[in-house]
Amino acid sequence: MAKKRVHEIAKERGIPSKEVIARLQAAGFDVKAAASSVDERDIAAAFSDGTREQQAAPQATATPAAPEAGGDGQRSAAGDDGQSSAAEPASNGGPGGQRASRPGRSGRLGEQAPGGRRRRVVIDSQASRPRGASPPPPQRPPRGRGRRRRTPWVEPDLTQDANAVVEEAPPSQVNSGATVREVAESLGLPAPEVIKKLMQLGEMATLTQTLTDEAIGVLADELDKKVEIVHAADEVETEPVVEDAEGTLAERPPVVAVMGHVDHGKTSLLDAIRETAVAAGEAGGITQHIGGYQVRHDDRAITFLDTPGHQAFTAMRARGAQVTDIAVIVVAADDGVMPQTREAIDHARAAEVPMMIAVNKIDKESADPNRVRGELAQQGLSPADWGGDTEFVDVSARTGDGLGDLLETVVTLSDLQELRANPDAEASGTVIESRLDPGRGPVVSLLVQRGTLRVADALVSGAHWGRVRAMHDFRGQRVEQVVPGEPVEILGFDGVPEAGETVRVVENERRARQLAGERATRLKTEAIARRQGVRVSLEDVFARAQRGEMRDLNLVVKADVAGSLEALLDEIARLPQDQVAVNAIHDGVGGINESDVMLASASDAVVVGFNVRPVGDVARIADREGIEIRTYTVIYQAIEELRQAMEGLLEPEQVERTVGQAEVRATFRASRVGTIAGCYIRSGSLRRGIAVRVVRDGTIVYEGRIGSLRRFQEDVREVEAGYECGVVIDGFGDVKEEDVFEAYETESVERLL
Repeated sequence: MAKKRVHEIAKERGIPSKEVIARLQAAGFDVKAAASSVDERDIAAAFSDGTREQQAAPQATATPAAPEAGGDGQRSAAGDDGQSSAAEPASNGGPGGQRASRPGRSGRLGEQAPGGRRRRVVIDSQASRPRGASPPPPQRPPRGRGRRRRTPWVEPDLTQDANAVVEEAPPSQVNSGATVREVAESLGLPAPEVIKKLMQLGEMATLTQTLTDEAIGVLADELDKKVEIVHAADEVETEPVVEDAEGTLAERPPVVAVMGHVDHGKTSLLDAIRETAVAAGEAGGITQHIGGYQVRHDDRAITFLDTPGHQAFTAMRARGAQVTDIAVIVVAADDGVMPQTREAIDHARAAEVPMMIAVNKIDKESADPNRVRGELAQQGLSPADWGGDTEFVDVSARTGDGLGDLLETVVTLSDLQELRANPDAEASGTVIESRLDPGRGPVVSLLVQRGTLRVADALVSGAHWGRVRAMHDFRGQRVEQVVPGEPVEILGFDGVPEAGETVRVVENERRARQLAGERATRLKTEAIARRQGVRVSLEDVFARAQRGEMRDLNLVVKADVAGSLEALLDEIARLPQDQVAVNAIHDGVGGINESDVMLASASDAVVVGFNVRPVGDVARIADREGIEIRTYTVIYQAIEELRQAMEGLLEPEQVERTVGQAEVRATFRASRVGTIAGCYIRSGSLRRGIAVRVVRDGTIVYEGRIGSLRRFQEDVREVEAGYECGVVIDGFGDVKEEDVFEAYETESVERLL
């Protein structure tokens, strides 16, 4: 008998080799591996139950064209016990086996039953399929030669999903200043297709060319795509949400923002709380940047942020409200609710910060705290003593009355919020203010909101990174670490971060440098896209210059801190620029240096400094280059002088003024002088040499000048209303009775913005 290996048996029967080995070992045969050889008789004895054999039969046995006699795919309809023939493996062919001869007609129709009676064999194709297998696909009928296959028509179901709501795909987010390749990747289209569409729109662009926001929008509309332009300023750097364990949380000081209208006593009130003289050192008596301070009340620390109240510092007030836990709205008892008071309330509501009202200046004779309560009740802030939910405290920064009640109320509100933070986590916070110190470099005022900040930590804030070299508290004392809720000044940044930026500690300087570089690259591409969107051709420049429409005022703006610079630039942008364009070609934080003066000299600009002065010999260089440096300490003075400078660039307006009117009552002809008009002065006066119009029946027939003016026989210089005179107009002799002479003159009037 021929022998077969175990793996061949497993392959023929469609079962794993391990199962074949188990069956053979159960039958008493010594089989240890898939390469072991087994006699066919032993195989038949081991698989004598036929169960595995029926399941392992190939699907080819189900084909009625060539069934093999005695194959294990055949099952007898009468008297067959389901057991397979022992000679079946040899008939299928194998190593050493002989292929069985093709059965005849009797073999195809059935087997001879005992007694000479033919037994009908039913081929069951289902029995040859392993359990759990899917039925075979229906066989396609043979295709007739030369016939065309037709797809059967299926009637559509018109009632299916009649009211189904089609979900629109969300718009694709595209970064502002993206290149053609990045736009194609965001839209899910090949780059050649995007370039082809741009060419159809008249825009020749390469893969690495930056597209403006308008170009991206038009391109998306042409491609039937929805896009959302994402700017770097709109992206809030998301901090990882960490659920700190209850045992790691510790109580932190509340952060309180003092807000309100200008000159309502915010800084003086904080000055009285700190018992220092802050307001005396501020220019114009108004705060022009955010100051962070800390006081103690009943062994409880409270962090105060003093925000400016002038209308130019809207962004700084909003920034102060966003990083605080409690907002104290200061309202003067003698002045009431003012525009910046309403704005501060709106900022606090937008930031969802609890508010309390400090009614200041109650020591004045004209103070009326109840009027303030009534005005604030109209703003939706009902006093608690009137049944509302807003705490009101009457204070006086000058006498110190009510300061204890104010601090006690702040502590109570903070206790209700249960302010806690994890001091053991990686430090993160917000930039309150930043400036460039000539001796120490970039100085950043930071409010730590989570974790503990230590010296030598690597930091990243927007497009700037650094390593903490030194830290100073609000008193100027050097500290080694800062816990949540405390303000601190940091040295070690490579530049001046934007006020309001998020600051966080990263693992090392390399990571900080990488994150800052990615942010800087993003901002640079956006700036390139903005510059591409304001391109002006030389023809447009020449035409506007010829018409006298283009007047530019170039500025180099420097300020002491980033917040004041931001406020100054915002106020400059609000100036009317339809007639004179104000271009801030450069802005920065720090003193006015030589590069600023040279840039102003090259671009014919004026250097504007806010709370800064020229450094070293810069003033002498500016005099040599003919560059004007204007420095200011109060922001509204700078804006007023800029407005006057813009008005000085405007061309004077030519205004026509009527001098007098005369009616022609008679005409005379003289051989030497021409036609003389006898006139009566109805209003004003006529002067010799003045411009005059000849009006006949409401139509101007001539414009010229009075050449001769006489009264009786004397030449006169001027004739007043109510008198008669003789008038000769240069170059015009067709004067008729009832004509009207209108004398006028033009004068230049300065234009205002």
